[in-house]
Formats: sequence, structure tokens, C-alpha cells
Amino acid sequence: MHSTNHAMSHGALNLQRVLLLRGIAVIGQGMTIAVVTIILGWHIPIWHLAAVVAVEILLIIATTVRLTSPRPISNHEFFTQLLADVAILVALLYFSGGPTNPFIALLLLPLVIAVATLPKIYGWSMAAITVMCYSGLMAFYVPLPLHALATYEMKLLIWGMWFEFIIIAGAISYFVKRMSDSLQERDQAIAHAREEKLMMDRVVDLGALAAGVAHELGTPLATMTIIAKDLQQDYKETQNLSESLGILYEQLQRCKRILSTMSASAGQLQASSGCQLRIEEYLHNIITEWGDARPGIHVEFRSDGAGSTAKIVAEHTLTQALTNIFNNAADESPDYVEIDVHCSDHDVVIDVCDLGRGVTPEIARDAGQPFFSKKEDGLGLGFFLATTIINRLGGSVSLFSRREGGSCTRVVFPLTSLLISTNN
Repeated sequence: MHSTNHAMSHGALNLQRVLLLRGIAVIGQGMTIAVVTIILGWHIPIWHLAAVVAVEILLIIATTVRLTSPRPISNHEFFTQLLADVAILVALLYFSGGPTNPFIALLLLPLVIAVATLPKIYGWSMAAITVMCYSGLMAFYVPLPLHALATYEMKLLIWGMWFEFIIIAGAISYFVKRMSDSLQERDQAIAHAREEKLMMDRVVDLGALAAGVAHELGTPLATMTIIAKDLQQDYKETQNLSESLGILYEQLQRCKRILSTMSASAGQLQASSGCQLRIEEYLHNIITEWGDARPGIHVEFRSDGAGSTAKIVAEHTLTQALTNIFNNAADESPDYVEIDVHCSDHDVVIDVCDLGRGVTPEIARDAGQPFFSKKEDGLGLGFFLATTIINRLGGSVSLFSRREGGSCTRVVFPLTSLLISTNN
């Protein structure tokens, strides 16, 4: 919706500018006709010229009324408006000397506007139309009352002006359009960089918050770990209770390890924040450790590809990102999760599939945005952080529904971002 409104305002703004040029043109045309007929005393078809100016005034009124309509201004409609300007200008030139009129260069103005504001096809179409109009005026026009125009040298000058117009029209159609495209690409790059900066700012804020939470959780976790261990010793004769306390103790130890890993890896370089492993071994270790923390779930793991034997830096942040994605799949399908890994010589593709309810196109589009979650009790941070980490590595994350039911999260990242150089 936002892009549609932007396109509407952009087309209307361009048409308003053209309308302003028309108003200036009407004033200039009236003054020129008055100077030529009254001061210079030339005999020109004044009533024909006045009729053309009247048509231009009617066009101004119709365009003003059109701008009050909420209907968007399409490229085709804007091009038609420019063609109307070309027709009016050609009519004025026809009754006032044609190619001998010094104002014939104004035919370039609609061309410049078309090239700068419309797609390439419209720019080249306008160039062809204006050149044909100029060529027609070379043969058909009402001459000005100047005797010098009949000389051979003057005719050469007129034909030289025609050839110059063709060259300028082609140059404008090519170079101005290229410059306009470059400016649009720069604006898009700036907008993309601004969005990435905003996302990184959010990640930094979340990192600062996570560091504070990790510091605050250290003491309560240590206390609960001691109490859980003591209770397990006190009730070791009660088997069910002892086993439950043992699981609680292991989960508390896991929380402490996670906090220790966060503290150890914070602020370090990528190469020093993990160990060196074959990519297949690295992924197998992540899935095994994650599966131990989710007892009762069946994980079907498949791996293939020539790049599975490559050694990479097993970075902690990537491990956490993949773990978050695995957890999302397990939350949707607590009994069964499929993980397919394909490693080529250039990138790694990981498909994490579940047997849940699937995802709607809206959820697939908004997934990865901060604080967006399809779970009722979700915070909307896990998938966002996972997407941000993988994007930082030059990869991508996409979410889609499977035909056989459930959803699939596809993670793609280049090996070059984690690959260990053979020189090292």
C-alpha cells in the first residue's frame, strides 16, 4: 500500500509540474504573438495561432480537473499528456515558420521530461515522434515574412539545425535516461542501507539487553542449580522425583553454559568465537545437542553435496541462529522434524521442515521482522535474530508451506563467509 501511494503522488507531482510549464508557455506565447504583430508588424496567421493557444488553455483546465481525481496517474496517461504538448507546439510552429522559427528547439522539452520520468520505451518513443514532427515541419509550414530565408546559405543552416536536433534527441534519450536510472539505483541503495542500519540498531539494543539479562540471571541460576542438586541427593530413593530433579539440574546447567558462551564470545572476532570443523560434522553436532535438549522428538537428518567435507569456522552466533530455527520447527511439530542439508562448492542450503499447520503468505512475508510471531506466547525475537545473523553472513532465510503439509524454513549462506583459507 505504501508503494502504491508513493507512485500516485509521484505521477501527480510530475503532472503538476507539466501544468506549470503550460501556464508559463501560454503567457510566453501570448507575449510573442503581440510583439511580432504589433511591434514588428509581421503578417502572420494570428487567428490560427490564437485558436491553438485557446486549445492549450482548455487542456490546462482539463488537466487541473483531472488532478482533483483520486485515480492514480499512470505512465501511459502521463505520456499522452506530453504528446498533447507536442501536438500543440507543432501546430504553433506550423503557423509561425516551421524550422525557421527559433523556438523549434522547444520540441526537446517534452523529450527531456519523458526520458527523465518515464520508462525507456516511452523515452525512445518520444524521441522518434519529435524527430518525425521536426522532419514534417521541414516540408510543411507557413513561412515567416523574411526574404533572407530564400538564400542557399539559410537553407543549409535550417538543414543543419534539423540534423543537430536529431543528434541531441538521441543523446538525451540515451544519456539522460542512464543518469536517471543511476540516481534511482543510488536512492534504492541508500534506502536499503538505511533499513539495514535500523535493523542493526535493533540488534545492538537487543544485545545490550541480553548482556544485562545474562548478568542478572547468573546468581539466580547458580542458586537454583545448588538447590536442585541438593534436592536430588535428598530424594534419591524416590526414583521418579529423583529423575525429574536430574532433568531440572541438567537444564539449569545448560542455561549456565549458554550464558557462559554468550559472555565468552561477546566482542570477539568471528574466527576466535568458534572451533574448526567439517561442515557436516558441525551441523551433526548442533542437531545432536539440540535433540538432547528436546527429548521425545524424532529428527530425520540428511546431508549430501561435494562441499560437506569443507572445514569451516563453527561460529557460536550461527549455532544459535540454527538452534532458534530448529526450535521453531519443533514447536510446530513436537514429534517429528526433517532437516535436509545440501552443500555445494559455493553455498550451503538447509531445509528445516515440520508437520505443523503451515504458514500463510502474510506470515511468510513478515517472518524475520522484530517482535513478529505466529505463536500466541512468542516474543518474536528468535526468528528475527536468526535471520539477522544469517543475513550478516551473506545468506538468506525464507519460510514457505509444503504441499504435503507443514512448513519449511530454508537457510542459505555462502561457504566463503565461514570457510577456512588453505593458506592458514
